[in-house]
Amino acid sequence: MDPFAWTARGAAIQFDLFARATFFTVAFVCLPSCGAMAGSLQISKAWTPEAQIGGDGPLLMTIANQGSEADSLLRARCPVANFLEKHTVDRGEGAPAMRAISSIPVPPNQTITLTLDSYHIMLLQLRQSLSVGQHFVCSVVFAKAGVLDVGVEVAPGEPH
Repeated sequence: MDPFAWTARGAAIQFDLFARATFFTVAFVCLPSCGAMAGSLQISKAWTPEAQIGGDGPLLMTIANQGSEADSLLRARCPVANFLEKHTVDRGEGAPAMRAISSIPVPPNQTITLTLDSYHIMLLQLRQSLSVGQHFVCSVVFAKAGVLDVGVEVAPGEPH
């Protein structure tokens, strides 16, 4: 084997590893604060509190629709949970209760914040425990804006 070819191949492999490490370092440093944007929608401050494996927890975020058309959040996928449901809080008779819904409306020229007291996404049957400081990525699917990959922070309260 030609030693020069091996050196060139080794250099290519080292460069590839360096490029991947740089990408993932930038991605994970950026996750909590960068948010995601597609078309007129922008997602920021995505977070969830600590939770134990097998438990459930809310996925909360801010969604800004800077466009003149309404959109709706149809579904989400997160690697840390077996299932996800979109919920609203029903304040009918008696105590407030969570109710599963088919979509979360995102009105035009408005910003909505998913909270436990209103619209939110529930991470159901967690595949792993979630500890403060962890980060992961969820895919959020909208009717018009399509799929957005969103960095999520595990935080004790709303992240800064």
